Amino acid sequence: MKIVVPIMPKNLSEIAKLDTAQYANADLVEWRADFMPIPDLKQAAQDIKAQFPNQGIIFTYRTEDKAEPVLSAEDYDRLIHQFSTEFAYVDVEILRFPSISLPDNAIVSYHDFTQIPQNLPDVLSKMAASGAKVVKFAGMPQKQSDVLRLMTETLRFSEEHPDVTLVTMAMGELGKITRVASDSFGSSWTFASVGETSAPGQLSLAEVVRIREIFQ
Repeated sequence: MKIVVPIMPKNLSEIAKLDTAQYANADLVEWRADFMPIPDLKQAAQDIKAQFPNQGIIFTYRTEDKAEPVLSAEDYDRLIHQFSTEFAYVDVEILRFPSISLPDNAIVSYHDFTQIPQNLPDVLSKMAASGAKVVKFAGMPQKQSDVLRLMTETLRFSEEHPDVTLVTMAMGELGKITRVASDSFGSSWTFASVGETSAPGQLSLAEVVRIREIFQ
């Protein structure tokens, strides 16, 4: 499984201060651009690429965890296409912005911060129907059976769609098992942290690297 580590700088100064050696064992770096002012993103993109010249970078501008809309559909589309040419991948909230034309390097994603939805197979199928090569889902389990259901549906979907790179995880304490056993049930990537986490239940990069070594 690939390990993705998010970075969440709030300004250009924080980018300059990143200790990139701490991210050496990450396969991909996810830049959470939504933590920065939009006018600074162009310069920030150049600085981040300079900081991580040997790693693939995911551009993510998350809106699903915001209480109020932060971008119109038109502005979101413009932002996605502006930075899709700069980075290895660009994360697209396809269910929130269904009219967007997907770049070839899109990761289509959906996050449910309250539950693992009962219609998870439909959610995954709808995202896969976009034609994206990478489909990502993260949800918040309320009980252990929710975690088991996520793992079961992930395995079923990955077997039915072998050409899609599927990434799923359950957030929070209950979901930690999904962050370390992803290869066993059909999820190809996991997310880990260096310092501050970007989602509840995230393990550290060092912990995930050790676990990956045990299971390889």
